[in-house]
Amino acid sequence: MAFRFPLRALRRVRELYERREGQRLGALTHRLISAQKQLAILKQDRLEEAGSLAKSLRQGMTGAEVQFQVVCSSLCMGRIKAAALVLERVSQQRERQLIEYRRARQKREVIERLYERQLAAYRRTQARRDQQQATDMFLLRSQTGTEGQ
Repeated sequence: MAFRFPLRALRRVRELYERREGQRLGALTHRLISAQKQLAILKQDRLEEAGSLAKSLRQGMTGAEVQFQVVCSSLCMGRIKAAALVLERVSQQRERQLIEYRRARQKREVIERLYERQLAAYRRTQARRDQQQATDMFLLRSQTGTEGQ
């Protein structure tokens, strides 16, 4: 008789759920990394723009050029703030998803431990049966051997 786990369907559901939550976590991690890169790029652009403005100011600029640079700078800061907000939002989503993934993994592990315990019990029972059969066969052979003499 082969081992049959009565909660096989639940085990499969837990595995699929864990995989789905892991994929969601992976997608959010990818989005988080992209948001971090975008923010870093915007900050680097801001530094380069500030360096360019300082150089232009040393060489001399008109009032209109200075006003244009101020507007550009404020727009750049707005993009940086927006990117930081996106980064924060995605980071929070990822943290919530990490919690969900851990829950799914724990639920699967509970079923997995139950499976392992039942499989071990089945193997012990099967080993006892096999040993009992071997003992019975030995006794039968020894009895038939002594009866024939």
